[in-house]
Amino acid sequence: MPQRSRQVLVAEGLARQGQLQPAVEACYEALRIDEGEPFAHALLAELMLAGDFYERAVHEATLAIEVDPGCAPAYLALGLAYDRRGGMWDQSILVWHELAEVVPDLVTAHVQLGEALAASGFEEEAIESWRRALELDPAEPRAMYDLAVAALKREGMATALPGFRKAGELDPSADELFFWLSGVQENDEAAPSPSEVAPDRDSRLRAARELAYEEDLFFAMELVRAILGQGPDDAETLALAAYAYLKQEAVNEAVACALRALAIDAAERTALYCLGVAFSKRTGLNKHASRVFASLARAAEEHPLPHVLYAESLLGLQRYAAAKQAYRTAVALDPACVRARFGLAAVYVTEGRHAQAEWEIRRAAYYDTKRQGLFWRLYDDYAEGGS
Repeated sequence: MPQRSRQVLVAEGLARQGQLQPAVEACYEALRIDEGEPFAHALLAELMLAGDFYERAVHEATLAIEVDPGCAPAYLALGLAYDRRGGMWDQSILVWHELAEVVPDLVTAHVQLGEALAASGFEEEAIESWRRALELDPAEPRAMYDLAVAALKREGMATALPGFRKAGELDPSADELFFWLSGVQENDEAAPSPSEVAPDRDSRLRAARELAYEEDLFFAMELVRAILGQGPDDAETLALAAYAYLKQEAVNEAVACALRALAIDAAERTALYCLGVAFSKRTGLNKHASRVFASLARAAEEHPLPHVLYAESLLGLQRYAAAKQAYRTAVALDPACVRARFGLAAVYVTEGRHAQAEWEIRRAAYYDTKRQGLFWRLYDDYAEGGS
């Protein structure tokens, strides 16, 4: 099992707390004691990457790998440094290949490898790499977005659209939007048992939303039926029923519940969300989806995802200029919105601006790996004796 010095443990603690400069100083202190300390070099590489010092990140990650060719977090830092610096795709491809060999089940290594291959013009090999990522994790949205962009380049939007729709379905942000609109926030408490819920409307609806959040749709619908049994004209509850039907692929029932909810309260945002998603699942209803998502974007203009959903419906209608504007609005609200970045990349491909498309995909990769906390996951596995 790899051993860490006391100085490295100090540096780790500081880095995890976001105290970057003290962490860098602690790493250099560790290297003054033992210049062949792979943990210190790997940590320094990550810290340099966080400060956009790509040359230093490459240098430190390379030293860590020279000391221990099994140091997976160093490969990750090295590959990301090459990718973010740009123009070093040959080196990037080699590094992602090596990381995929060191940690064969690391999905992100195959996704990144595919993106580096695509940037170098090896489209077939890139597609193989993304397919490998989906074999390892069929719910990996980024690989699906990459495949959709590849299909767009080769065969046009009509062929690419199913891929973009599938990627959107895999992306957890849509469900997060529904619960954000509902006012449900993530917490560590378990959803209540239906038998323990007070028999009033508000308690039942609150509990039903929490159960749906935990994907316990059976008991959520039990509470929904109890509410509607006492008052069938409840727009919020009907919208929750529509969401539950959507999750079960019962699109017709979802449309019926959402339309009923909107007939009662035209401003019910959760119903607008459900109706737009239901329409977008039906071929030929993109124009309806676009109108509904436009209303949702106006009603929830402070959240990036309604603008992304609106943009995606415009993409299906081949209204690329309007889609680009909506995607840009989403990115302005949240620069880390991977779904919007890939959408912008798609629009740029339709305009023949492939360099801008690659830049957006690189930004999506930057935020996606940061969101996953992948460096620390690999670092902790390495510290426990893995690669």
